[in-house]
Amino acid sequence: MVIYCCGKYHEPFQTVRLLPDFKYRNRKLEVLVCPNCGALVAELTQFNVITNKYETYRPKRKKTAGFIRHIQEGKLENVKIKYGTKERAGFVYGVNIMRKNGKIYQYAVDFNGEKKLVKVVG
Repeated sequence: MVIYCCGKYHEPFQTVRLLPDFKYRNRKLEVLVCPNCGALVAELTQFNVITNKYETYRPKRKKTAGFIRHIQEGKLENVKIKYGTKERAGFVYGVNIMRKNGKIYQYAVDFNGEKKLVKVVG
């Protein structure tokens, strides 16, 4: 497998096969230090038995080291894999209003289910 970074595909320098659990099979973590920018890049690929689909997760650059540490320590419950695609992440719909302590909080939700605070009134 190859990892995409800086406009090119690169071979990972380390590939770790992870143990399967009740929900995931064929789990593989690939780690790369990009030869162009020097960034640490990690990508987790696994087969979801329930949905019969492969899932790929790639953390943001600032969170990559923590992501790898959590995987090495076996703390997979700390690794939250978001569903959906990056193409749908920027579009939001609806403004949900929540009243709390005399203030009004307005939230917008994107198509991946991420809730974002838009404005606080009051």
